[in-house]
This record gives sequence, C-alpha cells and structure tokens, in this order.
Amino acid sequence: MPPKKKKTSKSADAEGAEQQQPGMMQPGMMQPNMMQPNMMQPGMQQPGMMQPGMQQPGMMQPGMQPGMMQPGMQPGMMQPGMMQPGMMPGMMPAAGGNPMFAMMQMMQMMMGGGGMPGDPAAAPFARPHTVDDDDAGLDAEIIRPATFDDLIKAQEGVPLGSVFDLLCLTDDGQNALGGVPQGCTIAIAGPPGAGKTRTALAGLARVALSGEKVLFVVAEEGFHDEEGSGRDDLCSRMVKIGMAATGLDEKAFREKVLDKIYVLESQYHKNHTWDDFITKYRYLTEREEIRFVIIDSLNMLDPTKNRTADHLSALKTYNHEIGVTCICIGQIRDTGQPAGGEALQHTADVVFLIEEMSLGSKEIAAQWGGKYRDKIHVIRAVKSVTTPTFQHPVRLGREETTGALVVHESQPEEFAVLPPKG
Repeated sequence: MPPKKKKTSKSADAEGAEQQQPGMMQPGMMQPNMMQPNMMQPGMQQPGMMQPGMQQPGMMQPGMQPGMMQPGMQPGMMQPGMMQPGMMPGMMPAAGGNPMFAMMQMMQMMMGGGGMPGDPAAAPFARPHTVDDDDAGLDAEIIRPATFDDLIKAQEGVPLGSVFDLLCLTDDGQNALGGVPQGCTIAIAGPPGAGKTRTALAGLARVALSGEKVLFVVAEEGFHDEEGSGRDDLCSRMVKIGMAATGLDEKAFREKVLDKIYVLESQYHKNHTWDDFITKYRYLTEREEIRFVIIDSLNMLDPTKNRTADHLSALKTYNHEIGVTCICIGQIRDTGQPAGGEALQHTADVVFLIEEMSLGSKEIAAQWGGKYRDKIHVIRAVKSVTTPTFQHPVRLGREETTGALVVHESQPEEFAVLPPKG
C-alpha cells in the first residue's frame, strides 16, 4: 500500500483565506481607492510623524544600549527633547540641564501671563478691557482745570510765634509769610535737645487759642504719668509751655486751649503699626474736623526707619485732600541729614533743617557773634513747594519763657530776616 501522506494543520488565517470567496472583502479591509478616516495616502506624513531615517528626540541611536550617552554628550547633560526637572510643557530646555534656570523660566512665564515671558509692569495693559465705558467711576479721577473758578491762589500762613514763621516768604519774596504754609505737610529735623518739641508745643497752644481744633501725635514717650511716679510728664510740660505762650492761667488755659487739643498715642511698645496710626488719624481728623497736627516724631511711627519717606508721601496726599497743616518732627542721622534721607526731603512740602555750625575761624566767629571754635545751632529752609524761602541760615536762640526757637540777637545784619507783611 502506498504510504499515507501526513496531514498538516493549517493556521487559522489560512483556513479563513480558503473560506473567503473571490471579490469579497474581509471585515476591516478597505476597498480599492478607498481611505479610512485619518489614514494617510502614500507619501503623505501625519502631523508629528517622523520621516524615515529621522530620530525622535530622546531616542537612542541604533546600537546604543540603555544608559549609554549619545556621542558628544558629557556626564550630567540631558538628551535633546528630554524634560528637565521643574519644566512645564512647552518650555525650552535650559542650557546644560540647569534646573534652577528652568524654574526661573517657569516663573517668568507665570508672571508674564498667557504662558509667555513678559514684563510684569505691562501685564495690566495685556488684560482685556472689562470696565463699562458708562461707569461714572472712570471720570472720578479725571480733572479738567479749565472748569475751576479759583485757579490762582495766594499761600496763607499759620502763625506759631517762632522762627518757623520767618523762613517762608510771600510770593514777591519781599516779606516773611508770618507762619508756616497752611495746608502743607512740613518736616522739621534736627539734633536732640535743639528745642523742636518745645517750639511745637508753644505753636500748638497758640493755634488752639485761635479757636482751631488741633491734634498732637505722641510716639516717642508716654504722655501722662497716671502712676504718679514724680516725673514731669509730657502733659505737664505741654500745659506749662502753653500757658507761657498764651499768657493764660491754668483755669483759662483749660477752657480756651485744652478744650481744643486732642492727643493721639501711637507708640511702638504697644505694638502700634503704621496702619493702626492711619486708622486713628483719619478717624480723629474727619470726625472732629481737625486741621492742624503735630507729629512727634515721624520716625518713631516706623522704628525700622526704612519706609519713612513712603509713609510721609501717603500722609501728605491725605492731608492735601482734607486741608490739614501737619508738622512732622524728625530726627537726624550722624551725617547731619534727616532720617529718611533725600527721599524725605523730596516728599515733604516744606523742609526745615536744624544744624550745628562750627565757628572755625575768628572772622566767622565775629560774624555770627560767637567765640572762635564755638558751635552754634542754625536753621535753614531747605525747600518749600508753595513759597519762596529765606536763603541764608538763621542762628537760633531760645525764648525765655517757653524755650521755643527764635532768631538769635547775634544774627548777622547782612543775613537779617525779613519782617512779616503788615
């Protein structure tokens, strides 16, 4: 018998092919000249596909084993296209694979807005305009000077009865103003013991006697000794200086002067901040309609002395809005310049600076009525934005009854101060 042929098994694919009739399409097969959706014709390249022979970013070259570096790369470098630590999608790799640089780039993108690096100052201009053009608030801060009736004004003065009344001049520069410029924020800086506080207290009493409500801001020391420790406290000194300045006895002084005086304690040891001070300051000035203020001292409202000029700028703008005349007593540094520096001098409306002058020659000593090598105190009007100023230093003396600062009798004749306009 002829040997039987060994039957071989067929694969499932082969059996399926034998069962298919000619011309029939298998499931999933395409008819001629037909394309399925998203399929590419020969020669076309889908977006993101690599052409033959091209290497995708981060892929190893043929023949390279995992962990091997591409030719030319140094240890620590990242392969092109690989994400660095801290990178966001769409960010460019940092040179040398520096993650700190990548983090800085990410922060720039976040600050610039829209995922693109940019200047933060320009960000408000990049936002869409969302304010309704019919909103009346848009016109609230727009000023049309042509609509004002009182365009030209003459600077008025607030008399304090001291040397401060003589340092600012009238518009023509021929006479002293006769007071500190009304409605201005004034900085007075000088060394300790020069008489700043006593002069301010005497002026405060005189302004209150005229019928004006006044505010005294205390930041350097306690105002009233309630414990009765025997200290001649600031309240006692204010009353004694005020009585001498006004010529009133205690009973009359209480009725005519003290009734117009308000005292605000804003002290660092009580954890009072600048914001606390401003809240109380606005409350008092607006509720009581106070228009004359003395702050002793401005520097102690910010013990760090890092933002004195910024605080004064904000205070000045508010004072302008409601018409407050404010005298800020300040300290000076070892250099002789006010604490707050040039920024403080630029910010205040008026700056008076008390300085120590050395009579370094016999000629200078004779000119200023002193002895050779003596030291005297003089005051200068550094600036005034609303008036001319007296251009020469003025030697300081003390009023006998109050201790307030006045012009010394030895002021040189060639530097004689101008009298107030009669």
